[in-house]
Amino acid sequence: MVFAVMSTGFTFPWEKAAMHGEELPEGLSLPDQMAYTCLRNIYFLYYNKTISRDQAAAEKQRVRVQWERAASAVEFERKLSEHHARVIRETEAAKTACRKDPTAENALRLCNAIDGLPSPDMEGICCHE
Repeated sequence: MVFAVMSTGFTFPWEKAAMHGEELPEGLSLPDQMAYTCLRNIYFLYYNKTISRDQAAAEKQRVRVQWERAASAVEFERKLSEHHARVIRETEAAKTACRKDPTAENALRLCNAIDGLPSPDMEGICCHE
């Protein structure tokens, strides 16, 4: 197999399909789609002797590095969106209570919700200490 000359293993789970020039698989994330099409092109150029083994390996490495950065950014954005939605959901009742009755206890309940902390047990807690 020509691939064995370029590398000792596959970097991506769908790389063998890209190596064979197969159609882009359904359901891949945008970073995966971009890496897939880049690798498919690299393999095509390598098999047609347009680029050398070393050039193909170097390009594959650059694709892998950029894919890791893009995949990391997508994951960060996903986590940030989930966090934002959770904060909105968990603070809604505390915001309403604080607006209707702006006490120190309601403000503390709101702060805890924003910070992701459990709602404080208001009995026996003095907020003026």
